[in-house]
Amino acid sequence: MIYTLHDRPLLSESELEEALMPFPVAPYDTCSFCLDLSGGRECAFVTENDRTAALVDERQYERGAILIIPRHHRETILDIKDSELEAVYALAKRMAMAAEHAYGAVGANIYQNNGLKASQHEPHFHVHVVPRYEDSESEKLFLQRDYEVIPIEEQRQIASILRAAL
Repeated sequence: MIYTLHDRPLLSESELEEALMPFPVAPYDTCSFCLDLSGGRECAFVTENDRTAALVDERQYERGAILIIPRHHRETILDIKDSELEAVYALAKRMAMAAEHAYGAVGANIYQNNGLKASQHEPHFHVHVVPRYEDSESEKLFLQRDYEVIPIEEQRQIASILRAAL
């Protein structure tokens, strides 16, 4: 139940989900992350479990940048279940710690975008974990168009280094 200030029921979780209008995402025929999870596309997994997966971001905004995704297809924050959200952020925390141990990160940006107007480029909920270092620009914004896709071999090397730090 969702409660008001005076502990009176407002909407149940299912009623709230039904009342929400989805954030528009770009039209798609296939989901890249679902392909990753099914083995239909090459990627570099760091770790995975029954609810989530962590993979190396093919665009390295900073050394060791990772994406955390739920195993079930959910487009945005409005679609993901609370238990999945908890699992995603628990893994994001573990990956930030791994980047600290593996690469000497001194901070991390942990964020996600929801909907086309918020720069969500993949129609599958995902959280970015971007390690930050002593020489990082602290106020730098990460725009996908500013970064090239790195080769899969390099992605696998980063995954191996982070996996060893878990």
